[in-house]
Amino acid sequence: PELHRLDPTRIEEHFARLHELSFEKMALETHAILHMWAGRQRSRLLAATGTRLNGAGAELRRRLMLRGRRASRIREVIHGGRDVEGGDPLFDLHPVWMTSPETAAQIFPLEPLFDLVIFDEASQCRLEEGVPVLCRGKGVVVAGDTKQLPPTRFFESAVVGSRQEDADEVGSEEGLFQSQQSEVEDLLGAALNIEIEQSYLDVHYRSTSEELIAFSNEAFYGARLQAIPGHPNNRPNEPSIRLHHAGGIYEERRNPIEAAAIVELVRDYLRRENPPSIGIATFNLDQRDLIEEELDRVAEEDPAFRMVLAAARERVGQGSFEGLFVKNLENVQGDERDVMMIGTTYGPNAEGRFYRRFGPLGRAGGERRLNVLVTRARLRVHVVTSIPPEVYRAEAQRATPAGMRANGALYLMRYLVQAERVADYYGDTKRAAPEPEDAVAPPPPHVLVHHTGAPSAFVEHLAELLLRNHGIPSMLYYGNDGFCVDLAFRHPARPDEVTVGVVVDATRYRRAEDRVEWDDFRRTVLGAQRWDLHRIWTPHFVRDPEGTVARLVAAARSYEQEPVPE
Repeated sequence: PELHRLDPTRIEEHFARLHELSFEKMALETHAILHMWAGRQRSRLLAATGTRLNGAGAELRRRLMLRGRRASRIREVIHGGRDVEGGDPLFDLHPVWMTSPETAAQIFPLEPLFDLVIFDEASQCRLEEGVPVLCRGKGVVVAGDTKQLPPTRFFESAVVGSRQEDADEVGSEEGLFQSQQSEVEDLLGAALNIEIEQSYLDVHYRSTSEELIAFSNEAFYGARLQAIPGHPNNRPNEPSIRLHHAGGIYEERRNPIEAAAIVELVRDYLRRENPPSIGIATFNLDQRDLIEEELDRVAEEDPAFRMVLAAARERVGQGSFEGLFVKNLENVQGDERDVMMIGTTYGPNAEGRFYRRFGPLGRAGGERRLNVLVTRARLRVHVVTSIPPEVYRAEAQRATPAGMRANGALYLMRYLVQAERVADYYGDTKRAAPEPEDAVAPPPPHVLVHHTGAPSAFVEHLAELLLRNHGIPSMLYYGNDGFCVDLAFRHPARPDEVTVGVVVDATRYRRAEDRVEWDDFRRTVLGAQRWDLHRIWTPHFVRDPEGTVARLVAAARSYEQEPVPE
């Protein structure tokens, strides 16, 4: 009875009101936070009249404004307020501090000054650097990615022996902790070794194309990441990953032909009216230096290129530096650019022999280096390689022995094969891309079913009914399970174009913790991709199937009257 009374119009009104209120709530929260801190600053630093500083305010100004030989270092300024009753007003004036772990340990007293300490890129923070900072907070958030680079320990030797105590020899809680954490590389690994509340970011925001994250998602994240799918009509006319065979020669850790090919790609992009931000990554320092030298050499010969290159190197984006860089794969973590150019560097020698030596990629953790490398781009990746196709195709097929993990070199071979597949997927024409490889065309024809973990008999029946009775072709489960358009109508005269998206309830609700919030978020994201979305609530369909189908047919037919573009 409850479901029978479901009113689709009223539900849509509730969702629209909820969406509006959520934005109002964010604005009010921001205002409340600013009001709280401003009130705290006034009450602690101003006299009762509110027009001049009180004693605490004057003392704080003196600590901060001293100049010359009497000026205090920041550490001394902070320690100078330790005895102030009610806490140092400096932390009311500046409630948020951003430092490196080393700086935090140097300038803040060894006491819980902060309500919360947040570690970003915690997989890059050594445990011994993070622990002293933990003591400065009452709570902690550790954010990082176990599939990205660990901290570098080039100048450290492994310590064995005493750390490898048996559990029965541990005589204290401190000893137990040390025995458990002795082999941990970073703060993130240490946090995951203890009972701690965990939360995963499953939505991938950086890349505008699912193709850019697809390889890493499958290889490293168990296909858990949900990329935001673009509208199929807005697919670019060129692949998001492009493979360039340079045919270079690798000698003395350098590949000059590959370096020249990368510089030519840079020139091509910087000739454009609104060039994107560019990053270049190589597999060793020698090749990095060679590309820098080649860029400078070409700029010296071409004054026009010299000007645009200088501007690209100094480029500033929305609130962050986005200049053109050339880095080796050890130093590219944390960077992102619109276009990434990856030079694999390795290739045959002058005699044409290719040796399967891949430097840091073949060592422990090499796969993490590759994962960092191939996930830096927002719009496009260009892979410039001299590795012979017959080599990487054969290596990519090689099975990993039982009990062993694939190393970074093997993942590189598979990534090159993936780049080839993306190129084949687009072909050489300027038309829209064909249907994905995982799309299967079951009977009846013109209904394409994409893979999904939550199929719906209702959606599949509706698609067959619309095709059989009204001649409307469609795609089922477009996108991914996180942002799925259950039914996407295709234009009868232009089947590579999508007209209307249909979203159905129920099939994915059981996977969401907060069904209402998730539904609102999904529809907001899809709406931003310019989907013409129509919603079907199944109880209403059961009450009025003919009317619901008629409305969907009318929406689809409205696109059929548009002229076919030349």
